[in-house]
Amino acid sequence: MIKSMTGYGVGRVKREDGECLIEIKSLNNKYCDINIKNNFQSLEIEQKIEKLIKDRVLRGKVNILVKVENYGLSEEKIILNEDVADSSYKNLKALKEKYKLKDEISIDSMLKFRDIFTIVKEEETAKMWPLIEKTLNLALDSLLKMREKEGKALVTDIRKRVKKIQKLIDKIEKYAKSSPLDYQEKFLSKIKKLTEGLNVDEGRIELEAAIFAEKTDITEEITRLKSHLIQFDELLNSEESVGRKMDFLTQEINREVNTIGSKTSDIEVTSLVVLVKSELEKIREQARNIE
Repeated sequence: MIKSMTGYGVGRVKREDGECLIEIKSLNNKYCDINIKNNFQSLEIEQKIEKLIKDRVLRGKVNILVKVENYGLSEEKIILNEDVADSSYKNLKALKEKYKLKDEISIDSMLKFRDIFTIVKEEETAKMWPLIEKTLNLALDSLLKMREKEGKALVTDIRKRVKKIQKLIDKIEKYAKSSPLDYQEKFLSKIKKLTEGLNVDEGRIELEAAIFAEKTDITEEITRLKSHLIQFDELLNSEESVGRKMDFLTQEINREVNTIGSKTSDIEVTSLVVLVKSELEKIREQARNIE
């Protein structure tokens, strides 16, 4: 099922030994970019969270907030930052020598540098992960439900615009079938008027008219456009992630439409080309939000 890349989900699980709240927000992004904020310190759990999200979310910028309220699941530990301690001691020693201070460098003077020690909470990940995993799956269920709902709305809108473009292309095709002959006839008529009374090679004039008519022929572009639109319709019925494919197809469709616009000077075709480009731009905007 086609999904939007924007959505919001929340999950909450409460047990006797702890409680977990998870909020997930996702926005448009070319890739799956995950940003995790939490109130504990465990690289192992963050890696597990990221893997679980990537198993269920293919594209989008995902911001996740994890709050764990646990009872006796963590211990506070004091860690010595040796690099900071060494630097602090060297600076104190340099200061003492420079100003010829008599006082000895004591532990009290070292403790005034707050960054020497760091207090961290060491989590028992084996106990925490089942609680977080259950909560995360609930939040992801909620997020994906919203993304699917918005995805349906996007597909409905895009499908409607694709049908509009198909009808516009059909109209352009009608002009395409008659335009080369019209151009050829008008070209010959103008040349004959301009060369009236002069001895000219009519065969050469007809050849030039045929070449000009061929240059303005948009049959190939029409054929490719129809093929692209069929592919686009197939993508709208796909169960896979199709956002990138849609973006590519809109570029290809736009290229063919631009070629048609450059090949013809017919006011009717030009007006239709403008309408196609307008609808295509709206499709492109919507497609950028599809996973």
